[in-house]
Amino acid sequence: MMRLNIWALFILYVIYATISLHLFFSTSGGWVTFFVFILIVGAYYIASGIGLFLRGIVRTQSRRTKVRLKKGLIPYIVGLQMFVILFNYDICGDNICYQGFLPNVLIDNGIPVFLDPPFVLVLFALILYLGILGVFLLELEGK
Repeated sequence: MMRLNIWALFILYVIYATISLHLFFSTSGGWVTFFVFILIVGAYYIASGIGLFLRGIVRTQSRRTKVRLKKGLIPYIVGLQMFVILFNYDICGDNICYQGFLPNVLIDNGIPVFLDPPFVLVLFALILYLGILGVFLLELEGK
């Protein structure tokens, strides 16, 4: 467990969300960028940021600004996020998405592709990532 001020956590979360959103945007293309990352992930980061901000206000009024972070979920959050970013669907025009970001980069450089997960698996990993991130933010222990 790691102890941290809730306002420091809020600032770190805003920086993390901004960088994550940029990574999601830069590795996606076509309609996936708009529907998945602007509507779902963008709205999620904004809502969770507002929730964390309101939680900080409540905790500050009761003079309990220290929180304990459960570090056990962090590897799962980072791992799922990296999976989604690396295999994010880069080519999505009017038809179904057919090639991810990393496989596209590997093919362009003449490197064989051994893993190219389907779009549904990447979308499931994204939903799982958002769920675990939500659990991480909801289970902040206070003192």
